[in-house]
Amino acid sequence: MEKIIDYTTEKQAETIIGPSVKIKGDLDSEGNIRIEGQITGKVSSRQGIFIEKGAKLVADIIANEANIAGEVQGKLEISGHLILQATAKVSGEINCPVLRVEDGATILGNISITGSAKVVEE
Repeated sequence: MEKIIDYTTEKQAETIIGPSVKIKGDLDSEGNIRIEGQITGKVSSRQGIFIEKGAKLVADIIANEANIAGEVQGKLEISGHLILQATAKVSGEINCPVLRVEDGATILGNISITGSAKVVEE
């Protein structure tokens, strides 16, 4: 069984975008990213992205793993596991091999579940 990264635990985030931060542009990281604020643009990580409840993104997201509790408008390209928590609101296109949706999450758009997870080990 493959390990699912749970960013609700003490998982270290290399980059933290606080709740008062607003970014227009691209954010690219080799490490984990935790987003509590607002981003318009593109967000990519070779590891994981956690989007907190209250965060708002109008952005394309590319990551190894993602756990979403906030709002996202855009295209999600996840090579491993994607978790949509109960408070998640996603509109756009989702491409991932493994998707877990909690009761209460909303999705508006297209979902493609393709192949098996290609998780990059740390």
